[in-house]
Amino acid sequence: MQATNSDFLRTIKSNSVLSGFIFLSALALGILAAYLVVNGAWHLALVALLALPAVVILHRYPWVGLIAWLLLEPFLLQTPTAAERQMYWVVHRAVPPLTVGILVVGSALQISRRRLPRLGLPELAMAGYLVTSLISIWTASDRPMAMSFLLYDRVFIPMCLYLIVRFTIQDGKSARRLLPVAVFLALSQSIIGILSWYLPHWLPAAWLTQVGSRTIGSLVNPSVYTTTLTFSSLLVLHAGLTSKSVSFRRIAILTFCLAGYSVFISFSRASWIGGIIVLVGLLFLYPRFILKTSLIVTAVIVLFGGWLLADQVQWAQARLSSVESERSALSRLPVYYASYRMFQSKPFLGWGYGNFDRFDRRYQERVAGLAIDDKDHASHNVYLTIIAEQGLIGLGLFLTPVIWLFVLSVRAFSGMPKNGFWSRKLLVILWLVIFSHIAVNNFSNMRVVYGLAMWWITLGLIASLIAAHPKPKPIQGVTPASGTIQRTRL
Repeated sequence: MQATNSDFLRTIKSNSVLSGFIFLSALALGILAAYLVVNGAWHLALVALLALPAVVILHRYPWVGLIAWLLLEPFLLQTPTAAERQMYWVVHRAVPPLTVGILVVGSALQISRRRLPRLGLPELAMAGYLVTSLISIWTASDRPMAMSFLLYDRVFIPMCLYLIVRFTIQDGKSARRLLPVAVFLALSQSIIGILSWYLPHWLPAAWLTQVGSRTIGSLVNPSVYTTTLTFSSLLVLHAGLTSKSVSFRRIAILTFCLAGYSVFISFSRASWIGGIIVLVGLLFLYPRFILKTSLIVTAVIVLFGGWLLADQVQWAQARLSSVESERSALSRLPVYYASYRMFQSKPFLGWGYGNFDRFDRRYQERVAGLAIDDKDHASHNVYLTIIAEQGLIGLGLFLTPVIWLFVLSVRAFSGMPKNGFWSRKLLVILWLVIFSHIAVNNFSNMRVVYGLAMWWITLGLIASLIAAHPKPKPIQGVTPASGTIQRTRL
C-alpha cells in the first residue's frame, strides 16, 4: 500500500534526522544553484532547484521516473548541443538510479508503507553480470574509465529500470500506467518513421542519417526502432483487445497497424524475422483478429501497393535477393567465426567487456571460401559478442534471468486468468517481445541504450506478472482454487 501525502508529512515531522537532512539538502542545493547561475550554467541551476521537489515526487510516485525516462529518452539519444547532453545525463544517468535508491531507502527506513517484492535468482544473476563486467573492464580494457561509463549506460541503467518495474508494477492497475506511454511511443515513432520517407524535410537532420535505406525514427538504429515498436504496439494491442471501450480498441488496432507498417519499412531483415515470430504468436493468441486484419491489409496492398508502396516493395525485394544483400549477409560469417575462435581461446572469462572490436581481426579467417575484405566489420550478434568478450561465465549470467523467468512462466501459466489485461495472454505477449528481441540480437549487436532497456523492462514486467500469479500449491484438504495464493519469490 502506498503512503498518503499526510503520512509522508507526519513522517518528516516526527523524524528529526530526516527533517534536518531535508533542510540541509535544500540549503546546499540553493547555494549550488546560485553558483551555477553566476557562472552562466542556468539550465544546471534549474536542475539543482528542482532536485528536492523531484525527490519528493519520486518518493510519492516512483513510477514517474520510469515514465519520464521512456518518454524523454528517445529524443535525447542524439545530443548535438551541450545543454541537450546535460539533459541526457539527468534523464538517463540520474533519474533511474535515484528512483531505485528512493524506493529502497524509503522501504528500509519505513518512510513509505510501500512493500517491495522479494527478489531472487534473476536479480542475483543480474548483479553478478554487472560485477563481473566491471571486473573484466578493469583487468582487461585499455580504456577502463571510458568502458565503465559505457557499462553504466548500457547495463546498470537498464537494470535500474527493470527494478523500478519490479518495485512499482505489481498488479493490472499499476501496469496500465504504461499504456499512455506505449500509445505515444508507437504512434510518435511510427509517424516519425513514415515522415522520413515521404516528408523528410519536416524532421531534424539527426533523424535522417539512414533515410532511403532504413527507418530509425529518433532511435538511432533500426533494431532499436523495431524492438521499441514491437514492445509498445503489442502492449497497446493486447490492452485494446481486452478492453470494453470500442474507441480504445480502434485506437489500439490503428496503432498496431501503423507500427507493423513501420517495422516493414525499417528494411531490417532481422526485424522482419522478429515480426514474423510476433505474427505467428498472435495468430494463436488472437486468431480471428489476425486473420481479419491480414485480409484487410492484403486488400489495401492490392489496391494501393502498385503506386503508393511500389518503391518500398522494390527495395524490400532488393534487401532479400540482390547481390549486395547476399554479400552483406555473407560478410558476417568471418566475424561470427572470429567470435567462436575468440571463445575457444578464452572460454571462461573471455577477452574483456567491450574488447571484441579490439581483437576480432586477428581471429578472422576464410569461411566457405569467402575472402576477407579490408573492412573491420562490426559484430552482428549479441550472444556471440558476449561469449567472446566475457566467456561462458558472462553469457551464463546474462541469460540466467531470461531462462529462469521462462521456467517460472511455464510453471505459473495454469494459475493465471485466461482472459483480461493482467492475464496469461499478457504473459504470452511479453514473451513474444522477448523472442523478437532474440531474433534481432542474433543478427545485430544491440548497443543503443533504449533498445537494451526495452529488453530489461520487458523482463521486469514478466517477473511482476509471475509474482502476482504464482502457481497454487495444493494443500491437503484444500483445492488450489480455494486455497490462498501467496506471492512467489523469483
